[in-house]
Amino acid sequence: MFMHRWADISRKLVADSTATYFGVSNAVYSRSFAQKVVPTPQGPPISMVQNMIIPGGYLSRFAAWLSPGIRGKIFECIHASTDISISCFYVSCETIDRLCKSVKDISATDQHISDNDVLTAALTIAYAQSALKHESERTNSGLASWLKSALFGSSSNNSKTFVTMEAANIRRRIPNANLENYCGNAALNMVVYNPVELLQMPASLEVLTQVALSVRKSTNELTGEYIAQVIHGADALSDAVFRPLIYNARVAEQLMVTNISRFRFYTTDFGWGIAQYVSQTNTKFPKFAMFFPAHPSKGGVYVHLVDSASILQHMQNNSFWAEMTEFVY
Repeated sequence: MFMHRWADISRKLVADSTATYFGVSNAVYSRSFAQKVVPTPQGPPISMVQNMIIPGGYLSRFAAWLSPGIRGKIFECIHASTDISISCFYVSCETIDRLCKSVKDISATDQHISDNDVLTAALTIAYAQSALKHESERTNSGLASWLKSALFGSSSNNSKTFVTMEAANIRRRIPNANLENYCGNAALNMVVYNPVELLQMPASLEVLTQVALSVRKSTNELTGEYIAQVIHGADALSDAVFRPLIYNARVAEQLMVTNISRFRFYTTDFGWGIAQYVSQTNTKFPKFAMFFPAHPSKGGVYVHLVDSASILQHMQNNSFWAEMTEFVY
């Protein structure tokens, strides 16, 4: 609904740049609307939620203390100085269908496994291998290592678990609540845990199946109670929203993913006609991937990945990933 309402307003502005009235809409924009319908947790924090909220530190608390304006300028300066690039990979419909069929055959269960489960699993395997290879090439010692540990907390480069955080729509997952008219960000991260040892194994359809089932398990656990615990647990921490921005960006064993490949970009007119190609903005947020739909005449999905040039190069060189994708840029 958000995109269609945005397009409706945009068309009116293209037709008349002085327009101030955009018609009556049932859209609700206030974040308080979503917060009111999320129930309070019925029990103590579950382990999944406890693991999801990473430890804070001096920098996250300092960021929470700053005014939004100053905080934004600081982040802009930091991002401008980082060696972050964007790469795009194309995955065809035929490849997605073939991988999904193989995973379903190997799993030998009645468990529903979606295209998103398989795509996220494939990306997780290739990215984990690329990021860990990049991390092994880095050297940290002496004063620089001590300062890094003191400022950002203890290093997790030796973690035995790889974390994939994926944005999930919660509009239909809250009991007795209707968020269909809410145009805000009605989403939260679901967390997928996989052993680093598993992801470092030679990539195969068997490994892909195990990881895809892990994604499906986390999706199935996205219940009303989970949503309530995440939202109320994070709200109690003033710096919780800044912790991933400050600390997780340097952790090798993590990837954030969002899938908007089902959005109807190619049937929506913002005033200049139907789009021929849809992509993300030039973001500088590392360890971040987005799935976009390709044009209906082509089908398939574009995977946009944001990270250091070194990791993106490792992704291009990853044979498992190269077999199922076409490098775009």
